[in-house]
Amino acid sequence: MRTSHMIYIGAALTSLMCGTLIANSIWPIPQPQAELAAEAPVQVASQARHVQRPRIDVVFVVDTTGSMSGLLEGAKQTIWSIANRLSSGEPRPDIRVGLVAYRDITDEYVTKSFPLTRDLDTIHGQLSQLIAAGGGDGPEHVNRGLSDAIHGMSWEEGQGVLRLVFLVGDAPPHDDYNDGPTSAELARTAAAKNITINTIRCGQMSDTEAAWRTIASLAGGQMTTIEQDGGVQTIASPFDDDLAALNRALATSSVGWGSATDKANARRKSSSRAKLSGQAAASAASYSAKNAYFVEEDLVTAIEEGRVDLDRVDNAALPEAMQSMSDTEQRAYVEGLRAKRSTLNEQILDLSKKRDAYIEDNAPADGFDNKVVDMLRDQAAEIGVAY
Repeated sequence: MRTSHMIYIGAALTSLMCGTLIANSIWPIPQPQAELAAEAPVQVASQARHVQRPRIDVVFVVDTTGSMSGLLEGAKQTIWSIANRLSSGEPRPDIRVGLVAYRDITDEYVTKSFPLTRDLDTIHGQLSQLIAAGGGDGPEHVNRGLSDAIHGMSWEEGQGVLRLVFLVGDAPPHDDYNDGPTSAELARTAAAKNITINTIRCGQMSDTEAAWRTIASLAGGQMTTIEQDGGVQTIASPFDDDLAALNRALATSSVGWGSATDKANARRKSSSRAKLSGQAAASAASYSAKNAYFVEEDLVTAIEEGRVDLDRVDNAALPEAMQSMSDTEQRAYVEGLRAKRSTLNEQILDLSKKRDAYIEDNAPADGFDNKVVDMLRDQAAEIGVAY
């Protein structure tokens, strides 16, 4: 293979191509090591792919103190379902998801922030590591969480982009700390940046309701209330087993490339994906097929998106199985995987249509994921996306 001038691409998260991890985050993100050609036609092709689709950036700002354990555990089970439903709009939107976990200044951390990304396998892994603990004095440092979301995320620029924050918690903000803008000031800042803040109150605390209504009103969003545990329910469908099998097959089509760390990340994500079962596996398969996307470190995805030209990848950056192949054999190998994935995606999309309709008819109206979709349904119409 020919080796061209080297530039780095993001190995862990797509969003690292245009921004950096928020300073408060304590989770290390591997630095990008993969090589590719920096030719204008490749870059234009990649940009055009996303410009053609409506774009929606969604950041969940979630209270992770002890009282939120029920919702947090439920969210871990349903993150794939939420992502799949977010991707179900017509025309199909280009979705990125970010996450900010917040507690209070006396806790183990104040915030942990995870950048916007199309790689939901990464978000799933990050969410799975979070536990609910701390808190206890009533109000929490909501404002630090909002600040990280508003100022720290690499929000998509340009017209026709929907930028949403979902603030989820059961306690009001510590506006009395005087260590930064108040919640109302942050809401006004978000509005000025065309970032809509929706607020979801867990439980029945009246102080939270008042604060949540003010924040949502000032930032052009909506406020709603759910049960303390989020009302999260996993909805089994008659199509889950078949989709789970297709999800396992999809996981085997992943080809990690780049640095040793990149390849290890790809193997870890594929292994985790293959272990999903039931509703989670079905939703994960549906999300990937709708977005024609697998994980960030997957070579087939990188080629599909125009982020890399196989003929210009350094041989050492390829998976070990490909390094001894001739150029022709490498191209045939990748093309075979692309064809396999295309067939799998077609089968998944066919079943997903039936499963989505079943979930729509049977999902609890007052559950966390349904509330998110209800709010998105109204706001996505602004960019021409119907749910």
